[in-house]
Amino acid sequence: MNKRGGILLSVLLIIFLFSSLILQLLFTYHQTADFSKRTIQLYQAKIAKEEFLLDYSPTEATQGIWYFDQGELQFEKDGKSIKILIIMEGKKYHFTETIKASVP
Repeated sequence: MNKRGGILLSVLLIIFLFSSLILQLLFTYHQTADFSKRTIQLYQAKIAKEEFLLDYSPTEATQGIWYFDQGELQFEKDGKSIKILIIMEGKKYHFTETIKASVP
């Protein structure tokens, strides 16, 4: 009776299963790392927008560029709203905010 063929197929099957498991784990890790990076960048963009809005006075320029350590923020005043474009590491984030009257 020849059992070598059965053992060879079993070993190949085990190698295939472990390889697919490792590839799945690596794929999941890369997805998680990419998601984390994009989430951090989104929150950095939101923080930059809020800092800009704290410093921005509606009586100032109607458009311009505001630089910060992670990238740049471009803004354009459009009536009662302000359009904000934040560029960080090649990614663009668009925001639109309404301008509220300041309380004296």
